[in-house]
Amino acid sequence: MATEEILFITHKTFTDEGSAEGGVKYCTLEYIEMLGTGYKVNVLKVDYNKSWSYRVKSKLGIDAYEEYDPAASHDKLAAYINEHKVNKIFLNLSNASQFAEYIKKKFSNGNVKVILCSHGNESGDFLHQSVRFKKTMPFFKRIFSAYRLGLILKKELNYRLHYFDLVLTVSEIEKNLEYWLGAKKVYMIPRVLKNQFLSWQPEKQSAGFIGDLSHYPNYFGLSELCSALSEMRGAAHLKIYVAGHKNKNLTALAQQYKFIYPLGYLDNVLLEKEAARWNYFLNPVFYYSKGVSTKLEKGMNWGLPVLSTPAGNRGYEFGQNKIPTYNTPAEMANALFSKMSDTSTVVEDKLIVENAITTCPGYEKHINSIKKLLEEN
Repeated sequence: MATEEILFITHKTFTDEGSAEGGVKYCTLEYIEMLGTGYKVNVLKVDYNKSWSYRVKSKLGIDAYEEYDPAASHDKLAAYINEHKVNKIFLNLSNASQFAEYIKKKFSNGNVKVILCSHGNESGDFLHQSVRFKKTMPFFKRIFSAYRLGLILKKELNYRLHYFDLVLTVSEIEKNLEYWLGAKKVYMIPRVLKNQFLSWQPEKQSAGFIGDLSHYPNYFGLSELCSALSEMRGAAHLKIYVAGHKNKNLTALAQQYKFIYPLGYLDNVLLEKEAARWNYFLNPVFYYSKGVSTKLEKGMNWGLPVLSTPAGNRGYEFGQNKIPTYNTPAEMANALFSKMSDTSTVVEDKLIVENAITTCPGYEKHINSIKKLLEEN
């Protein structure tokens, strides 16, 4: 049984039972579960910065890693560090980075190690937002986007050079980015797959997608796939169910493509019931956005056949199991159309997923590697 106590700092939204499901919450709980295999985890829940200066900067789009005010949590930090003898503190998400500087200056004396639990490269994500999806940005943020990107990069480098002892990342491609940003030590934690197989009863010509389409990487991927499918004869017979909050993007897709069936937001019970009807779980990720596609893990844990992409598979280690991947929307559309006409092919793809899960290693390997890295000078 783990006896050494550590502190995990996160915004309360990402651990509270009543908060909505999503990739950030999913990844946060995975970090806590993984750390719990080797440590006794104390979770410190913090609130966002409520100062007027931050609000003005955020409105204008000139803020960078100022979402929190570490000084507001001084007493709680002191209690954990001094009373619980905590000398390892894990920060959830890069936007909590300013805690690293505060802790090192106020409490460390060289003894407290600070570890970033990254969900993905923030500057890279902002770069895509300000170039690829710039029309979705408010006017003032569009004006100041170049300035903010430079400021984010400058702070990322500073935190990694001076205040982080280790960076945990969720994909191999970002491991190298972390070294480029100046991190001293980096460890990549792949997704740990689990058997949560559904009672699968697929509906003919059906597939499913999970995601909030107000998040533009989700919208971009699905809309590109829909566009490719619409060029194919017989696409009208397909049924692509979309689980996620209804918004203008989803409404527009449903109006444009008759094979899109919006389900709205579903709780886990209803979502699993719906997903059990899908021949394929779709993961159309056509560029390298930050972090990892956590929804792919959910679909695989359910034991569903999946169609993904190289970018969509980042952060996963499948061993010898060749998960079907496609480089372009047209390739995925053709594969979906042809595979669903052959029941035996769908079953074969399901077996690939099931084997990937049964052969996936657990967290023990990773927590032991992390402990070793933290013991080194």
